[in-house]
Amino acid sequence: MEVWGGKSYFKVEFVDNPKKIVKSWREKGGLVVHLTMYGKMIDDMIDEITKASKNFTLPLLVVIGSEKVEGWYYYNSDYNIGIGNQPHSEVSALAIFLDRIYKGEELYIHFSDAKFYIIPQLKGKRVVKTDK
Repeated sequence: MEVWGGKSYFKVEFVDNPKKIVKSWREKGGLVVHLTMYGKMIDDMIDEITKASKNFTLPLLVVIGSEKVEGWYYYNSDYNIGIGNQPHSEVSALAIFLDRIYKGEELYIHFSDAKFYIIPQLKGKRVVKTDK
């Protein structure tokens, strides 16, 4: 986010005690979505999540389970959402979730705090530096 922007949209953290973050988030009135291959299918739940998130004081907290995620998260998240019920990468799960939440509009978001931006090309690449 330092280079490509998005600090006003996202907060990404690696934490030592993720359970504490989930508990605190919920206590403060936040909604927790756990992405897992064992959850309810995203297309069946995305409208409900979108509607529910508008009633919370904090933005969504997205927890991305991996191979050895503790069962605790399945019971302490507001939603367990399946991005397909086959093994997949955590990055792909997040990408699909964001695509559904933003309804494809994330492809057209331009972050005002970006130091660089890309000008789409059919061939080659073009990156422009901003004055940030």
